[in-house]
Amino acid sequence: MALKALPDKVLLSSLETSLANLRQRWPQPWPGLPLVFERCWQQLGQAQNHPNARTAAWLALGRSITEAIESDGQRRAVLGCEPAYHNRLHMADALVCMTHLLLALRQLKLTSARSARLEALMLVTMAGHDFMHPGGRNAHPGQLENLSVQALAPMLQASGVSVADQSQMRACILATDPERVSVQHRAAAGRRFDLADPVWQSVLAQEADIMASTLAATQWGLTQALSREWALSTPQGVAQALLKPQGRLGFLRHAALFSSPAAEHLGLNRLRAAQIRVLQKRLAG
Repeated sequence: MALKALPDKVLLSSLETSLANLRQRWPQPWPGLPLVFERCWQQLGQAQNHPNARTAAWLALGRSITEAIESDGQRRAVLGCEPAYHNRLHMADALVCMTHLLLALRQLKLTSARSARLEALMLVTMAGHDFMHPGGRNAHPGQLENLSVQALAPMLQASGVSVADQSQMRACILATDPERVSVQHRAAAGRRFDLADPVWQSVLAQEADIMASTLAATQWGLTQALSREWALSTPQGVAQALLKPQGRLGFLRHAALFSSPAAEHLGLNRLRAAQIRVLQKRLAG
């Protein structure tokens, strides 16, 4: 039986360092989401290349989205109503996590120079996946994800991004609905990885969305933030349940799913399994 390759500790360390750096600057001196997007774009080497028209359209769209989110976030922060979790920090986390997933795919030689447009698509998707999020959680499946898609529509239509690419981005955003996570991971099971495959695109978006909430160094702060956010619009018991071991165990078992070769390369399932074992022992003891 062939042994699984060990996770790439250097790439995982880079991810953890990037997330820690964001927290050192949040909320002040916050560099701004557009700069985070530019740094991720540069880390992927896109800035050194001469993008073709389709990739350049994605770059312009990513800049427009992050500028809009930053402006809205600053306004809401002044008013004291920026969501505790679905804020600019979460958008930055998602960008950094997607960047490292894409870097992992490169190390695995599952992408090539011809993948630049698809990498841009995935990065911009994470920039906009919670666009104009009001805070809280879905009252019905897809509610808030659909709001983001609708809010992005004018920017997408004016972007010069192809209709087919716009459709792929919308599908990825809709797939970040927690109710759809297990469905997409089941669809990906046994499926050959291809970054052009809509199923794998959705899985990567889901993984980038919850990755920071899975890692040990960032999970507790994010869980507390989500609980504070939910407390404003849900019964207190629902929000408080997130902070209990049973709530954390439920998240790890049902929401923090990692199926992509990139996630495996980062060792995310090993980290998740270790947390589950600790929680099971705590609950059993």
